[in-house]
Amino acid sequence: MGWLSRHSLAISSIVLLVSSVLLAVVFGYAALIAYSGLAAGTALASVLMELAVPYLPIVALLLVLVVVSGTVATWSALRRLSIPRSERFGTAAERIEDRYPVVDGLGISEFVSPPEPTTEDALADLKRQYVAGELDEAAFERKLDRLVANESVDDVRAERERRAVLDESSNGSGR
Repeated sequence: MGWLSRHSLAISSIVLLVSSVLLAVVFGYAALIAYSGLAAGTALASVLMELAVPYLPIVALLLVLVVVSGTVATWSALRRLSIPRSERFGTAAERIEDRYPVVDGLGISEFVSPPEPTTEDALADLKRQYVAGELDEAAFERKLDRLVANESVDDVRAERERRAVLDESSNGSGR
C-alpha cells in the first residue's frame, strides 16, 4: 500500500476543507460586488455578466475540487469502516459486480467477503473442537494429519494419488 493511498483520507479532507472555504469566499465576494452594484442602481444582468468573466473559471475549478475531494474522502472513510464480512455480503457483491461491470473495479466483493481460512485458523478450530469434546482422539489425529498433509501442492497431489491407490485396492479386493 503506497503512501498516497494510506493518507488519502487526510489529503482529501484537507483539500475538501480548503476548496470549500475558498468557494465560500469567492461566492461571498461575488455577492458583495453584486449587492453593491445593485445598490448603485446598475442592472442585475450587467453586474452578473461582469462577475462571470473573471470568476466563472475559478468557481468551476473550486466546484470540481470540492466534488472530487469529497468523493475521495467519503470513499476513504468507508474503506476504513468496520464493515461486517460474511459469505452473504460477498455473494451479493459478486452478483452486483457481475451485473454492473463499472462496479467490478472497486473490489467491493473482496472487501465484504470473509478472508480465506489459513492453516493456523483451521488448526485453532480443530484444537477447539478437541478441547470441547466434539472430537475424539482418533478423529483429531486423522484431521490433524489431513490438515498437515494439505499444506503444500505436492502434499495434496500425493494425498490424491494415495487415495486413488487405496480406492483401487478396496474396489479390487471387494470383487
